[in-house]
Amino acid sequence: MFGTMNRIVCALILLLPVFSVIAQEENEQRINQAVFNKIEYHFNLQETDSIYALTSPKFKQSLSLQAFQTVMAQQLYPLGQIQSAELKSYEKNLGIYKLNFLSTPLQVVLGLDSVHRVETFLFQPYAGDPAPEKTEPVPSSNVAASNVDRHVDSIALGYSRKGHTHALAIGIINAGKTSSYYYGETEKGNKQLPDENTLFEIGSISKTFTATLLAYLDQTQQLSIDDTITKFLPDSVAANTDLQRITLKQLANHTSGLPRMPANIDSTAAAHPLDPYQGYTKEHLYAYLENYEADIPPDSIYQYSNLGFGLLGDILSTQYGKPYDTMVQEVICQPLGLHNTTEHPNAETQYVAKVYNQKGEETPLWTFDAFTAHGSLKSTVPDLLNYAKAHFKLPESDLEHALALTRQFTYFNPPDTDIGLAWHMNLVGDELIYWHNGGTFGSSSYMAFTPDKKIAIVVLSNTAESVDAIGLAILNSILAAQ
Repeated sequence: MFGTMNRIVCALILLLPVFSVIAQEENEQRINQAVFNKIEYHFNLQETDSIYALTSPKFKQSLSLQAFQTVMAQQLYPLGQIQSAELKSYEKNLGIYKLNFLSTPLQVVLGLDSVHRVETFLFQPYAGDPAPEKTEPVPSSNVAASNVDRHVDSIALGYSRKGHTHALAIGIINAGKTSSYYYGETEKGNKQLPDENTLFEIGSISKTFTATLLAYLDQTQQLSIDDTITKFLPDSVAANTDLQRITLKQLANHTSGLPRMPANIDSTAAAHPLDPYQGYTKEHLYAYLENYEADIPPDSIYQYSNLGFGLLGDILSTQYGKPYDTMVQEVICQPLGLHNTTEHPNAETQYVAKVYNQKGEETPLWTFDAFTAHGSLKSTVPDLLNYAKAHFKLPESDLEHALALTRQFTYFNPPDTDIGLAWHMNLVGDELIYWHNGGTFGSSSYMAFTPDKKIAIVVLSNTAESVDAIGLAILNSILAAQ
């Protein structure tokens, strides 16, 4: 009897630390939620200083109050008030909260230090509730004949087996060989594998085409990348002194100081929550710019701006005298033989894969209107590989010189990224990589290349699930093998 009692006592003693850990984790989660509730309250009142006061010394060291105020005022408060919020997960001292705005949900990752000050405060697109993995085999064109094929297959299937993903297309140029791999289906349930003729939304990779147009007009002396933007704006807009120091180059390398989005897009986005640029016209854009007040001086920090590229495209189209898509066709696509890259696909001869959100639900292709130059193009794997290949050549024509100009360093974005015109540049090992990605509510894209090694990677998906990791994993494996 005493032996049995001793075993029970010993068992309880062993379990006490477990119960203690569980209780501690539950307490930390409650504290995390309490801090989040304070942030939500101050956010809806736009009390930036009060939110910043909740942050840790480490957070303050990495982001000044001025920079924090700029991010909140120009990128987050324009989303409107948080209508509702819920904790989606809590793990390893990080709480992930879904934030419901009028237009689109976001998620914030909130982490606290040992004295419950905010140390991690990261806004992201809402990842959604993961769907169960597919139980049936994923259709694929990959025959897994080589080590590279098998490596691509293992990476791609990890993505394609997710319950909410659909079509995935991958293209590689390496060692003088071009390879393409296709997975999934172009529409949910149609059993149709994507192929070399399947168009995808490429989102912000479109910006690199816009930057090429800018460089081309510079190369042909129709303008200079160092011209101030007010040289090309209507008098009523050009009169705004806060715009008079911004150059075309600063629009193209995200150092103009302009915010990511204009504040007056809320009214049109609320009318089309799944297609947020639809209905935002040139008149809306100029009305915003007439009253624009700069919080950040030009050329002082890198701040990614869709607004900046929308404005750049409008200026270039006006200067060229033709619509943006016509300019893309005449200057870039026709000389390079890009037959399936366009803003407006021909419904009779070109097929665009349907697009799906983070829950795997069909959502509309985006209509960009005044923001066409920031993300409107659709393209295929072969076209984007040929576009990358054009960057491998020693420049001879005006277009080739323009492509080279987009790769020239224009700005350093700490800690390790250089900026050209639209292109981001990073060292991977000893190799300089040029890259850009893109995303809409229903598409994801990634493109990277290195002219020295003549390597290029293109990854396209018709689901709002980032493909960056796929592209990076393939790129790293190719470079490591050399």
